[in-house]
Amino acid sequence: MREVLRGTGFLLHVPGIMALLSMPVAWWADERWGLVGLGWTAGLALFGGQGLVWMGRHAGAFQRYQSMQIAAISWLLIALLGALPFIASARLAPDGSAMALALAVFQFPVYAIFESVSGFTSTGLTVVATASELPAHIQWWRSFSEWVGGIGVILLLIAVLPADRGALNLYFSEAREEKILPTVKSTVRAIWVIYLGYTIAGIGLLWLAGEPLWRAINHGMTAIATGGFSITDDSLMQASGAVQLAYIPVMLAGAVSFLVHYRLIVERRPLPSVWRTDELRLLVWLTVGGLVLLGLERWLAMGDWGGVSTAFLWVSALTTAGFTSVDLASWGDAALLLVLVAVITGGMAGSTSGGIKLLRVNVLLRDLLGQLRELRASPHEVVILPHDGERVTPGQFARLGRIAARLVGIFMLLWLLGVFLVLHTLPEEARLAHVFFDTASALFNSGLSTGIAGPDMPWATAGLMSLLMLLGRLEIFPLLVLAAWALAR
Repeated sequence: MREVLRGTGFLLHVPGIMALLSMPVAWWADERWGLVGLGWTAGLALFGGQGLVWMGRHAGAFQRYQSMQIAAISWLLIALLGALPFIASARLAPDGSAMALALAVFQFPVYAIFESVSGFTSTGLTVVATASELPAHIQWWRSFSEWVGGIGVILLLIAVLPADRGALNLYFSEAREEKILPTVKSTVRAIWVIYLGYTIAGIGLLWLAGEPLWRAINHGMTAIATGGFSITDDSLMQASGAVQLAYIPVMLAGAVSFLVHYRLIVERRPLPSVWRTDELRLLVWLTVGGLVLLGLERWLAMGDWGGVSTAFLWVSALTTAGFTSVDLASWGDAALLLVLVAVITGGMAGSTSGGIKLLRVNVLLRDLLGQLRELRASPHEVVILPHDGERVTPGQFARLGRIAARLVGIFMLLWLLGVFLVLHTLPEEARLAHVFFDTASALFNSGLSTGIAGPDMPWATAGLMSLLMLLGRLEIFPLLVLAAWALAR
C-alpha cells in the first residue's frame, strides 16, 4: 500500500504545478478572481501529494499491478482536482457577463468533472456552448490539460524524478507499449523534447496560416495532443480552407509514433528505412483511402465531395484529434459509419492518438493473412510474412493476434455496454446512430460529436461519458485492477 500512496502522491504534483504555471495567465488577462480555483488546485494537489509521499516514504519499487493501481487512482484524483478551476470560476465570474454565462454549466460539479476528464484524457468532448466567451485562464486551462494529457501525466513525472526501479512498470501502466532508448528516463525525455518541438512548430504553422496568436497557441497545443478543445464556438467550421489545411500536418504528427519521430529527427534515418514500418504505411493508406471513400460517399449523398473540409474531418477522425469542420448531426448514417471506423481505429501506438491503435489493427490483419496463406500452402511449404522489414512466421503473429483480439473484444463489449447505459439516460427521440457515435467518441478518446455529448446532455450521461473516457485513456486494465483490489478489500 505504501508504494501506491507514494506513487499517487508524486503524480498529484502534476496538476499542482500546472495550476501554478497557469496563474500568470489569469493575472495577465486581468481575471484575478480566476486565481482562486487555480490556487485551490495547486494547494490541494501539492500539499496532498506531499502528504501521500511522506506516508509512503519507506516504500519499495513499484510492481506492475501497483503501477496500474497508481495510474487508476491518480487519474481519478487528477480529474477531480482539474475540475476545481471550472467550478470556482463559474461561481466567481462577474455577474451578468458573457463569461459568467459561458461558465454557468460548471456550477454543476458533474459537468466540471466531465470537462476535466475530457481534457486530461485528450478527448475533446465539451459541455461548453460558447468557448469564445470563456475567460482566458479557463481557455488556457482546457488547452493545457489536453496538452499534458495527450502525452500522459506519468511521462511528465518520470521526466523530472530520479530514476527508479519501478519506473518501467509505471511507464507501461499508462498504455505505453515501446521504449525508444535503453532506459525509461531517457525515453521519456526524448519524447518530451520531440513533443515540445512539434508543439512550437505547430503553433508557428497555424499562426503563419492566419490564426490569431492566442488561438494558434491554444489550438497548436490541442492539435499536437490530438485533443480537440477549441476556443471558438464551432471548432473550425468557419475556418478558411488554408487554415484547415495547416492543421492537417499537426494532427498527423500527433498520430505518428514517437519512435518514428525519433528515428527521423534524431537518428536521421532515411525515409525509405522508416517507411518499412507496417504501422506507418497503414496510417498513410488509411488516410488516403478513407478520404477517397468519404469523399465519394458525400458526393453520392450530397452531390459534393466537400473538398478540404472533408479531408480535414477525415484526418481529425483518424488521428482522434476531435476538431470538426462540419455539423455531424446533419450527416447520414453511411457517412457517419465511415467516420466512426476512423474514430475506433485511431493512430499509431506510442503517439498521442486514441482508438484501438493501428498496431493492433495491423497485427489482426497480418494474423488473418497468415492463416489464409497457411490454408493454401502445400504440406511442406514454410509460410513467411513480412513485418517491419523482417520475416515472421504465422505462429508468431497468431500469439500477438490473440492478445490484440482480446483487448479489442473487451473494448467492443464495453462500447456496447456504454451505449446500452447511455440510452437509458437520454430522451427516447435520441437517434441510435448518434448514441453509438458519441459513446465511441468518448471511449476511444476522439472528441467528435453529433450533439449527444454536449451542453444539453443530462448529468447521468455526463457521468457515464466521463467513466468511458477514463477507461479508454488507460485502456481499461488499470481501472479493472483498481476495481478488483477494492472488491477484494
